[in-house]
Amino acid sequence: MLSWREIPFVRILMVFIAGILISFILNSYHPALIVFTLFFALMMFWATQKNVQFKYRWSFGAAGSGFILLLGYQTAFLHNELHHENYLGKKVTVSTSILLGTVDDAPIEKGDWVRLVVKSKAVGSHPDTLIQCVGNVLVYIARDSFSEKIEYGDLIYLNTKPEMVRPPDNPNAFNYRRYLYFLNIHRQAFVRPGDWKILTRGHGNIFFSNAIVLQSHFLKILKKHLKGKRELAVGSALILGHRDEISEEVQTAYSQTGAMHILAVSGLHVGIIFLLLNFFLKKIKINTAAWRIIKVLVILKVIWTFALVTGASPSVIRAAVMFSFLNVGLAFQRYSGIYNTLAASAFFILLLNPFLITSVGFQLSYLAVFGIVFFQPKIAALWKIKNRLGNYAWQLTCVSLAAQIMTLPLTFYYFNQLPVYFWLTGLVLVPLAGLELGLGIALLLFEPIFPLLALWIGKTLNLLLWFGNTCVFHVQQLPMSVIEGIWIGGTMTLLLYLFITSTMLAIAAKNYRWIINGLIFLCLASISLAFSEIKNHGHRQMAVYKIYKHSAIDFFDGKKLYSVTDQNIDEKPLGFATEGHRYAMGVNKKKHFYFTDTTELIFKHLYFNDYFFQFYDKKIMVVGELKNIPKKHKIDVDYILIKNSPKIVMDELISVAVFKKIIFDNSNKKWKVQNWKQQCKRLNIEYYDIAVEGAFILNLD
Repeated sequence: MLSWREIPFVRILMVFIAGILISFILNSYHPALIVFTLFFALMMFWATQKNVQFKYRWSFGAAGSGFILLLGYQTAFLHNELHHENYLGKKVTVSTSILLGTVDDAPIEKGDWVRLVVKSKAVGSHPDTLIQCVGNVLVYIARDSFSEKIEYGDLIYLNTKPEMVRPPDNPNAFNYRRYLYFLNIHRQAFVRPGDWKILTRGHGNIFFSNAIVLQSHFLKILKKHLKGKRELAVGSALILGHRDEISEEVQTAYSQTGAMHILAVSGLHVGIIFLLLNFFLKKIKINTAAWRIIKVLVILKVIWTFALVTGASPSVIRAAVMFSFLNVGLAFQRYSGIYNTLAASAFFILLLNPFLITSVGFQLSYLAVFGIVFFQPKIAALWKIKNRLGNYAWQLTCVSLAAQIMTLPLTFYYFNQLPVYFWLTGLVLVPLAGLELGLGIALLLFEPIFPLLALWIGKTLNLLLWFGNTCVFHVQQLPMSVIEGIWIGGTMTLLLYLFITSTMLAIAAKNYRWIINGLIFLCLASISLAFSEIKNHGHRQMAVYKIYKHSAIDFFDGKKLYSVTDQNIDEKPLGFATEGHRYAMGVNKKKHFYFTDTTELIFKHLYFNDYFFQFYDKKIMVVGELKNIPKKHKIDVDYILIKNSPKIVMDELISVAVFKKIIFDNSNKKWKVQNWKQQCKRLNIEYYDIAVEGAFILNLD
């Protein structure tokens, strides 16, 4: 078993991460922290002196741990722009209407908008009264021929007021606000045509400016040679780290087959290059110090050349740093060296940007590599194949299995699914990705020198990408290719990782008493899951979601779901709004129908007929664009849902219905809702505006 003395950076990293996490929780700062940091530094110095007695040898470790903990805490706290005295949020007032800043990343053109990250310089209500500030703002500018010309490093003038990013509007939906928070982006703005202008250019970092220009140039080369949309999408992601061309269809196929690492924003394709280079260089049977140095330098040169070619995006730079450290560690040919250098790379990356600890790409990258280093040799040793091709296939399969073991809990936590055939796609796509990367780089190099050779390289690359995509889509169609709807919380994820860690310790120490600890954690995870299942089994709830220009209601009766929506609603926005909550509620049976259905529907605890619902003892009347309100007699209901902006006034409603509350969903026009609100206030009627307050949730337990 490894000794802690052999892996000092593992200990340092664990304490440093603890400091970062404590900072996230407490989110406060006191000047005394600097005093304590200096105190621990002095204690470390004192503990290194020769006259310190042996019995006090622990003091150095204690002082070092305290120093690293406080370093992590302060690094994370000070990295957050919200804590800067000149943060723009502290300068924005009611009259603020101007933002001045530089474009801090390559603009992304999607749909009707051009998305920019703007590093603010000044805000104010008039050009003559601008106040200096700092802070990133996510800016959406209406897309046209002018906004498409915005470049990284442009100093732009915006007539807009940066607003706080909204929290999730629907329960258990993706928390975009939290995602942006850990990118140090806390405000956003939407800008119309004519409300902005470029003042000057060339204010960005010259290295990143050249990298973005280089990536754009290489992307044009790929577009010239890769004719198919799918081939261009995968090729540009794999070779250049450029994902803007990826369609929803391609992303879903790669996600459901466990092949997202091929398209991963985290830069895992750098890892593919590293593994393939290391594999082939090992075949050269030279065991001299000079050759080991040459091998390290060759791998480093290829990795960082690739990082430059891909535009030097933060994710690729992160992966390049990680595998550079790992490459140096492997050169020492020691069992402990890999873990130490892996931890060292993570420590230095987090020292520069502690918020990366929350990045899905960062977490999956390091866990996958750690899993490969620990589990792959042990799994591979279980089956010895003498056939060279068979052994190669088995080794690749072991790589996929090892990575999957360490990333599986996070896959459940973040993506709520299990790709069953991940090993099959890995068997095909990992070696294929190596060929595609090599051909892609060759294409980019030979295009300006030997156009004819580049033409044939491009044809071959296009064919390989087509073959890879075809394999992915065929695997996606296999029975049970993906198990969806898996929902685990943070506690369950932690318990699963404690179980995996205990199992690893049992294997490393060859002390199977650790298995007992692992079984305890697994038992606790099972109990947690059982309680969740019991809770969901008896849960009754109505959820009216916030969906742009549409209406959707879910009735949860235990693990059964009755869903009613508009007939013309798109699956993508519906899934984005509802999927996470449905997974969290443990739904296993679903019935779907539409507001416009004319058939009377009667289920065990739900009745629906002519825009009228009764769910257990709660009655809901829906008033749509055709009003559909009773004419003959007054109806008694609990809630009235108003959708699609009907021509109605509140006085008319109270004359035909007795109710407790009115719900305005997000399909109504804003000006109409404002008028209805005024009428409700006049008539003392309770209301709930989904457009402002988010989804309406009614628990009937």
